[in-house]
Amino acid sequence: MKFVRKKRFSLLVIFTLLVTIIAGCSGGSTPSDTATQPPADKNKEAAVEPVQEKQEPKVDLNGRAVRISNWWDASPKGDSEADERARERIKNVEEKYNVKISYLNTDYGATSEKISSSVMANEPFAEIVRVPDGNIWGLMQGGFLTPLDEYLKDTQIKPDVIDSMRFGSDKVYGLTGWYTPNDSGMFYNKRIFKEAGLKDPQQLMEEDNWNWDTMLDAAKKLTVDKNGDGKMDQYGLSGAYYVLHEMLIGSNGGKMYDEATQKAAFDSPESLEALNFLYSLYNDHKVVKANAGNDWEDPSKFFSEGNIAMYPGGLWEVEGRILDKLKDDWGYVYMPKGPKAKTYLDTVNSTESFVIPKGVKDADIIVKIWEELQDFDNWQDNHRLWLENILPDEASIANAMNDNGQVERVYGARAGGLGVKEALGSVTEKFVKGEVTPSTGVAQVIGPAQAGIQKVLKGEKSK
Repeated sequence: MKFVRKKRFSLLVIFTLLVTIIAGCSGGSTPSDTATQPPADKNKEAAVEPVQEKQEPKVDLNGRAVRISNWWDASPKGDSEADERARERIKNVEEKYNVKISYLNTDYGATSEKISSSVMANEPFAEIVRVPDGNIWGLMQGGFLTPLDEYLKDTQIKPDVIDSMRFGSDKVYGLTGWYTPNDSGMFYNKRIFKEAGLKDPQQLMEEDNWNWDTMLDAAKKLTVDKNGDGKMDQYGLSGAYYVLHEMLIGSNGGKMYDEATQKAAFDSPESLEALNFLYSLYNDHKVVKANAGNDWEDPSKFFSEGNIAMYPGGLWEVEGRILDKLKDDWGYVYMPKGPKAKTYLDTVNSTESFVIPKGVKDADIIVKIWEELQDFDNWQDNHRLWLENILPDEASIANAMNDNGQVERVYGARAGGLGVKEALGSVTEKFVKGEVTPSTGVAQVIGPAQAGIQKVLKGEKSK
């Protein structure tokens, strides 16, 4: 595939002052003319003072280590153009600030605890830490993070991205350069749809007819007993209940947590409609394959084995769970539109923001270092290059890139640190088994979920 690389342009602005002094002729000048001009020189132009560019003060951090923590080894070791550019940025930053950049691989589940414990010991374990943004709430309210507003007055980060890093506060606590346009959606098996003579989700989407009803219709027709033994060999859907409820709520315009009101919102009409639909998929229509004990890995495993027509999930799953495992042709589309949605909607689960722990010295310079390590100019090209490596066709890439501009982000699902997802998940697990209805289950946990939110918002430290 070919795609156009962005070119960098630099603009050199030259200010030239040319003052030509013309000897006065009789009647050729007025007193005001001569009063404001220097003495005339017939043969020379006035001297032009060189324009001095504003120089940033030199910063020398004396070889200090700047540690950047992720939950994988994020050091650029590959031979791709993006990695080469990353290594060049690291080199430039190290020389400019006299620092040594290093990357830490910190366990995902231990990151927040490591921040809080190291800050309390007055020894932050890293200068820059990637944190799931649901966990930022407790760290923010517990006083473990550095507010960053005053360091972002001259930044390349777009205003709307900065605002999203406030997390319900008037201060900014996270750093992120951009959002990927559509990082969660529906994977589907093209072979299964073709063999059944059905329009696949991409065709339905192009007709603007990809919605809950058409998804359900396909799921019912593609849940079949192929060998006649009374057991289903192929299912319309697979998934984890706690992923499905989040993505369906978002696709109907609902939220799990509303940052504007600081309230749990999974009891809204949009959210309850999604939960009732999920209940019907499991209990009335029976089109979701039951997991075999591992809700986290079984759904993608079933899909990669070629016995599932549709699997809602995230793009991060492709490389480890689908690519080189699923032998059939497949594609990637948006989640289908719910009845309350006017467009396709993408739930924001986690923007995985970078934070600077409280107590990190020279936080203003650390912010500059983080910015200079980002590839702001090429992030879209880099993202597309990654998608070209993991997705099977141009239509899927366009969906993931949001080239047609149809996806809107639904904020509010990123409330894991407030216990909202856990509270809803505790009853979703029951109602997908038919043990309780969505309305009854939601009524049981909406109060405790809101109480948990208030504890965090009042500043109680996360545990």
